[in-house]
Amino acid sequence: MINPDDTWVFLSIDGAVARDSGYAATGGVARNQDGNWIVGFNLFLGMCSPFEAEVWAILDGILILLNKGYKRITIFTNNLEVAQILNDM
Repeated sequence: MINPDDTWVFLSIDGAVARDSGYAATGGVARNQDGNWIVGFNLFLGMCSPFEAEVWAILDGILILLNKGYKRITIFTNNLEVAQILNDM
């Protein structure tokens, strides 16, 4: 059995906002260091900005993985603003 404390997890997330309605959804997938799927998720957010959708995806993904016992998480996002803020923390 793999100990989640010793395993790196790669969280790939994305948020999307419809231009016409402003409705947003988000989701992601987590894989272990060997590329094996751990969990996927999605969530309808209602109305929000692309920045907010991306941050919600990160938060949801981290909470799901922490709940499963994983503590070493690498986050992949395509939102430069979010990536810069996370990098500056």
